[in-house]
Amino acid sequence: MSDSPAVAESDPKLEYGTIVKQTQTSSNSSEDLESSSPKSNNSLRTKKALWAWLLVCFSTGPTNGVANRYIPAVLQSVANAVGHVPGTNERCATRGTIVCVVPFGTGVVDYNSYILYLQAISRSIEGVLTILIAGIADYGHYRKNLMIVSIILFGTFALPFASFTEKSYDNLVTYSALWLTLAAVSAAYGTIESSYIPLFMRESGWFDRKATPTTDSATSAGNEVRHKSQMNIGTRASVLSLVAGNLGSILSLLIGVIIANTSQSGPVDGYRSFLIAITVGGALTVVLGAIGWFFVPSVRGPKPPSKNLAFLALKNQFSLLKSFRRYPEPFKLCIGWVLWNTANSNFQSVLGLAFREVSGLGTGDRLYTVYSFLGIVLASIGSLAWMFLYPVLPYKMKSYAYFFLILHVLWCLWGTLGISDNVPIGFKHTGEFWGEIALLNPATSALRACNRVMYAAMIPKGKEAHFTGLELTLDLATGWINPLVQSVIQDATHNLRYPMLPNLFLFIVSSGFYFWFDMDKGIEDSMKPWEEDAAEEQS
Repeated sequence: MSDSPAVAESDPKLEYGTIVKQTQTSSNSSEDLESSSPKSNNSLRTKKALWAWLLVCFSTGPTNGVANRYIPAVLQSVANAVGHVPGTNERCATRGTIVCVVPFGTGVVDYNSYILYLQAISRSIEGVLTILIAGIADYGHYRKNLMIVSIILFGTFALPFASFTEKSYDNLVTYSALWLTLAAVSAAYGTIESSYIPLFMRESGWFDRKATPTTDSATSAGNEVRHKSQMNIGTRASVLSLVAGNLGSILSLLIGVIIANTSQSGPVDGYRSFLIAITVGGALTVVLGAIGWFFVPSVRGPKPPSKNLAFLALKNQFSLLKSFRRYPEPFKLCIGWVLWNTANSNFQSVLGLAFREVSGLGTGDRLYTVYSFLGIVLASIGSLAWMFLYPVLPYKMKSYAYFFLILHVLWCLWGTLGISDNVPIGFKHTGEFWGEIALLNPATSALRACNRVMYAAMIPKGKEAHFTGLELTLDLATGWINPLVQSVIQDATHNLRYPMLPNLFLFIVSSGFYFWFDMDKGIEDSMKPWEEDAAEEQS
């Protein structure tokens, strides 16, 4: 594959299939075949492999869409129904500024805090499972098998929702347990799915280029242009995977819109419509995930050095953390990415809860289904627009990231203005939410795609799952803190604008890490052999 870089650099606008075809003319040396790194798999160089992988990405969308939008809505509706006004036996209001508490553990908490506490718990569970998955996915044929099994389980745990229709505390606990399980399984497939992005880049010759030291700003700009055509492969893979998942989400959310607008209870309460849509979404994921099993290529990695996979996973995670000195740049980006992702996911959760309070729990559910549906559509448009603009415009990839980050800071700042009762704005009217999804959702999806490409470009060869799992692994230590802080704030204030303050702080801090990391240096560092491999070569 030594000719691949020259082919890719000759025309920045080459399509994926063209590069694939030209890359296939090269052959692997016997030395490569004996490498401890994952073996080159010719099947990944075909359009068929790309489409099969996108099918798998699409299969997670139906459950992911309803899990992120409808399950919190279900929990909010049930918590509101079984809750009461603090210090009284009065039922909770369903619109406006709602003061409502629900049993949680040995006491009571604000009904929105109940959901935020669950998010804190789910983040910690995700991190624990990711340590195991990311530590072993690069070996043998584990990557494909672990990904498909976790996707099928992901859909399976969404199936029971339609069976529990009563708004009772017992069902609230059941929904909570299922949601936590879904979150844990999503961490598994998410880690492995993302690891395919650097694999597609690898098959285009990304790791065969020669290192060019970065000495000044002119050289840095030259590196960006020189690597851009190959990074376009990662850009397409990243964006198309997000769009495929979004299309799956659109499918399930569209089903929710249809059910909510055709059922007799829809105008009064969309609760049952949400439950049916969740189950349908789970069924679609199970079926599509099972079909994907037969088409996704199996990427063969080295033989596991130990039969004790749990020990191997922990050992690899420790080795990964030690590699910070050798590969500092991906770690810097990963920290900023984690902080941004934590802030964004929690900010989006708070926005969803606030939208239902402003539009009305039950009476505004039809409107909420449209809001959720439109949000995913706009997210897809945003990432696709970035995919087409990046190869054409002369801006560096980090410039796009800066722009998207500024939009997140501004919208979160807008929300905190609503803390004061004397300020008429700050997500107190439904019109503000429509403006938010029109601008923020496209930026969120585009930044997520941008993050994955920048990160994939700095991953050492053969450590794809190790590094793609690092983001969720770091969430084990930090991801649960922000939703926990939000829960405490919401419990004390009963105002969903206050929990936006810690998100605003994290957005600003994450921006500092984006400014700090050097992408060109990270790309050059990624061509260094892994520390253990380098030691073996010297010996």
